[in-house]
Amino acid sequence: MRKILFCIALMTCLSLQAKSTHHLTGIIESAESHLVMAPKTRNWQVQIQWMAEEGTIVQKGDLVTVFDSGGIQTELEQNEEQLVMERLELEQIEMRVVQAVVEAKGRLDLAKIMVNKTKVNANIPDGEISDYEKGKHVIAYEKALVEKIKAAENHKRKIEEQKVSIEKQKIQIIKLEERITYNQSQLAKMSVRSKVTGPVSHMMHPHLGGKISSGINVRVGWKILTVQAQSGYQVKSWIHELDASRIALDGADIFLLLDAYPGKKYKGKVISLSSQSEQKTEWSNSAYYAVKIGFSEPPKDPIFPGMSVRVDIHSQEQSLVGGVDHD
Repeated sequence: MRKILFCIALMTCLSLQAKSTHHLTGIIESAESHLVMAPKTRNWQVQIQWMAEEGTIVQKGDLVTVFDSGGIQTELEQNEEQLVMERLELEQIEMRVVQAVVEAKGRLDLAKIMVNKTKVNANIPDGEISDYEKGKHVIAYEKALVEKIKAAENHKRKIEEQKVSIEKQKIQIIKLEERITYNQSQLAKMSVRSKVTGPVSHMMHPHLGGKISSGINVRVGWKILTVQAQSGYQVKSWIHELDASRIALDGADIFLLLDAYPGKKYKGKVISLSSQSEQKTEWSNSAYYAVKIGFSEPPKDPIFPGMSVRVDIHSQEQSLVGGVDHD
């Protein structure tokens, strides 16, 4: 009997030792959000001229960020002016080359007439005119034939020049039109409107540590702000790469503790776990895996994006070799 009780106690002890509680930090976010990033420009950075105040509730379609577009606007205006000039140049080229083709055609027609005229004289039978006169007519006919060949080649060349000149100018115009379209698309990206209705949250500056604000220069691709919808709330947390192989999320008991409501616990459930790690330079040089946790039941207390959350995960250790106790 004592052996049985001892075995039960030992198994219970081992079971308790296998259980581990991991504490993570996270924030409230919405499943539907709009992330604003610094747009691509010709320069490696761009200045923020204006941002909606943090915490402001914006409506879908409201302006939330304005980036400096002075250089793009200037380039757009220059390209539009150049396009007008190039289109006028196309009209002038068409007039010049058309006139050149008409003149070359007239020269060819005249050359044909001269060939027909001199041919008649060159074909006068021998004996009706002197050999001297006959020779002059033959030479004139041969010269007319040469002039006709030259005129025909010139006419053909002028037609080709007409096609090439007009096509070349049209290509130049198409390039300008594409450049203008690109400028316009860039300009549109300089003024960002929200895609959802909800509160505005400014992102942290990756180097200075404070929140990103108006007036500073940011690099292309930096995260500037987010607008999160006022529904579908979930918790985004991060698991250290050393813990990722030890925490068994399947079947784990997850509790969410909001700093705004001390003493209250909310049951959670894992929505997704990132398969790729990301660096969190503001924490350390280590890598972290993002995990999204939903509320098992919608919380009755009012919650908002950005609220701090502590995540308690009660799970079985997947590996105890070389592990660190998180109790």
